[in-house]
Amino acid sequence: MEEIMKQFVEYPSDPYTSIAKWKENTKKKVIGIFPMWIPEEIIHAAGMLPVVMWRSNEAITWGYAHVPPYNCAINKSVVDDAVKGKLKFMDGMVFLRQCLQSQEVPFIVENNRPPAFEEYLYLPPIYHGDKASKDFTRDEFKRLRKRLEEFGGEKITDEKLNESINIYNKNRSLLRKLYDLRKEKPGILRGRDVLRIVWSSMLMPKEEHNKLLESLLSELEKNGYKPAKGKKVFLSGCLCIHPQLELLDMIEDLGMLVVDDDIYVGYRYFANDAEITDDPIGALMERHFIKTPVDPARGEVEVNWGKELIGKVKKLHADGIITLLTKYCPPHLCYYPDIKVELANAGIPEVLIEVEHEVISMESIKTRLQSFREMIGGH
Repeated sequence: MEEIMKQFVEYPSDPYTSIAKWKENTKKKVIGIFPMWIPEEIIHAAGMLPVVMWRSNEAITWGYAHVPPYNCAINKSVVDDAVKGKLKFMDGMVFLRQCLQSQEVPFIVENNRPPAFEEYLYLPPIYHGDKASKDFTRDEFKRLRKRLEEFGGEKITDEKLNESINIYNKNRSLLRKLYDLRKEKPGILRGRDVLRIVWSSMLMPKEEHNKLLESLLSELEKNGYKPAKGKKVFLSGCLCIHPQLELLDMIEDLGMLVVDDDIYVGYRYFANDAEITDDPIGALMERHFIKTPVDPARGEVEVNWGKELIGKVKKLHADGIITLLTKYCPPHLCYYPDIKVELANAGIPEVLIEVEHEVISMESIKTRLQSFREMIGGH
């Protein structure tokens, strides 16, 4: 178990070094992708490594010369790392408009530290699933495919795409099995370990990650499980970044067990598969339009995030919800008041914790979490 976890931890601990080392050893191209929704399978089928851009573990400095201080962590951090040249090992970058703040990032990068390959996907901000939206999204995915073929010099066939979809589906399936195991046996893994397992899947080759996951699941099934004590909680939010590992430790140290989540560096990343069909681009497009988990960044008003959360909490018999709100995240901020009311009406305890890039006051967060722990029962 320890040896397996070491390999999961390697990439998230120092993505710059780990990915640059992989590139040097394999002589393959690395493409950074902005969270969320970019079809990684197309990049993988081109023989390149797609890596989801992360929030740096360093303080933002140069980034403030390009990005307003009221932008969220991922935008400030990516710009900061890019203009400093820390992302120079990336051969290319693919961006999209996931919110109003994010749409400026690719152009800042282009004007300061442009990679050899840069693409911006114009995906529909409102996704009702109508024919026009689907046709437009399909065309954008085809355009990305063509641009990658031109950049990499290799044809991306439908066969290669289906092979990549199959590899990614396997990874998502294994991660869902891990989450199912955590629901069945709360506390079987520390929260920080679960997060780093998911995060590593965004950074390392999926083939390697699949082998590690299979080994981990096998070990977890062999090992005896000693039921952990604590109140069961559900983590919600953190749409584009990972929460601080110290925050997850604090939740557990206060006597609570995370049994599920809908955060991006969590269930939201691997929730849905793409079908294997004769039209792989169409399959990736259809996956893009799946409406659950509810995604507030897409302007979808027909599905209700609050109702989805209530259903999950009741199914899990969880004792409450901890909402992780990334500071200055407009999509989440717009939804949160309605969610708060719905949870209160359903009698589900909830606490809001604001997370940001810079050092946060863990003591004030601890006080809020202690009060929440008392609210859901016990000391």
